[in-house]
Amino acid sequence: MAALLVVCFAALALVRPYLWQWSSDVPRVRVLHWGEMLGRVTGLSDRFLPAALVDSAEAIVTAEVRRGAFPGATLAAGRLDHAVLESGIGRIGWGKDALLADADETLYDLASLTKVVATTAAVMALVDDGRMRLDDPVSRYLPTFTGQGREKVTIRHLLTHTSGMSPGAVVRGDTPGERLRWWIANARIYDPPGTKVVYSDGGFMVLGVAVAAAAGMSEGAYLKRRVYGPLGMEHTRFEPGKACKECAPTLSLKDGTPFRGETNDPLSRKFGGRTGNAGLFSTAHDVGRFAAMIANGGELDGVRVLKAATVREFTRAQPGAGTRALGWEMFCREGTVPDAKGCKTPYAYGHTGFTGTSLWIDVRRGVWVALLTNRTFNPRASNHLQAVRRRIFNVLTATPPLPSEARDTVETAR
Repeated sequence: MAALLVVCFAALALVRPYLWQWSSDVPRVRVLHWGEMLGRVTGLSDRFLPAALVDSAEAIVTAEVRRGAFPGATLAAGRLDHAVLESGIGRIGWGKDALLADADETLYDLASLTKVVATTAAVMALVDDGRMRLDDPVSRYLPTFTGQGREKVTIRHLLTHTSGMSPGAVVRGDTPGERLRWWIANARIYDPPGTKVVYSDGGFMVLGVAVAAAAGMSEGAYLKRRVYGPLGMEHTRFEPGKACKECAPTLSLKDGTPFRGETNDPLSRKFGGRTGNAGLFSTAHDVGRFAAMIANGGELDGVRVLKAATVREFTRAQPGAGTRALGWEMFCREGTVPDAKGCKTPYAYGHTGFTGTSLWIDVRRGVWVALLTNRTFNPRASNHLQAVRRRIFNVLTATPPLPSEARDTVETAR
């Protein structure tokens, strides 16, 4: 009988993932993937995540929606190249008229998660394609990025936040283009490159422009052709626009109108809203596709997107960079570590975003989890998102709690 059920579920999955939807005080929509269906029927969990862990992770998010921490969220999880869960919990706004959160359809402002899903991914592809080298000076791609020590800054420095640049950026000029050009030619270097980790949005804005110069097209266009297209990430794009009804709002304007479809990051907005540090929007389904490709060594569904060696290089702790990999943040067994010492025993890498987004991948087993929320949209309860992210990750990976001193990516980062 069990074998017959397995065959039936598998046949159904070939047509469309099995959809569960039920109503309660917190509405939920779950896409049950064939891997989880097999696991629930057969009890197999070697390649997939045990159903009890998946249910527990979803329950953690549901409890936060019920508490009022955010109106809704989407959650995607899996192991290596297999997606196990895609779930929408709650709604994109407060009130019963708001659209249901949907892992396939709801677009969230990724905020600083843009740094890995967009800019770091683009650098990885450019390195693969021989168009960019990690230890090249940034001035090779941006000739005006020279003077006052800027010529010593490399692509690696920007990725590890060791460029010596400030956390933000100085705004000079009347248009986004003028402001970017001024910033590239005048950004101040406060510390010798490679000596100190200072999380820098301004640095990643410079990196985004360097990506476009190396690619010969905009960062978004290059990513669509080189990464998002091959992965089938059909909903991922920079700033969909104010008319985007599927976009979860991130704040309310003075007249009460929900602000959606444009980046929540005020610095990115001043520079055009499509920058290397923020501005990307995506769904849990698409971010899950990206995570599965990375966790599986650069390949998904038989399509090689990135070289396995490139993925390994970018996701290992970098010497002298504290908890930083190349673009990615590391979770270390020893907790927070001094910049000069570095992370000796990493067990996860990922990134977070100010709006309530995150992506983490387990180093040992390749378990990955993407959580997208709009926690900045008129929250009705206190923010416990750092703890929530850790609890979900610990549940899905069956990992003991993180060291108490461990911290996610800079919480104020957007």
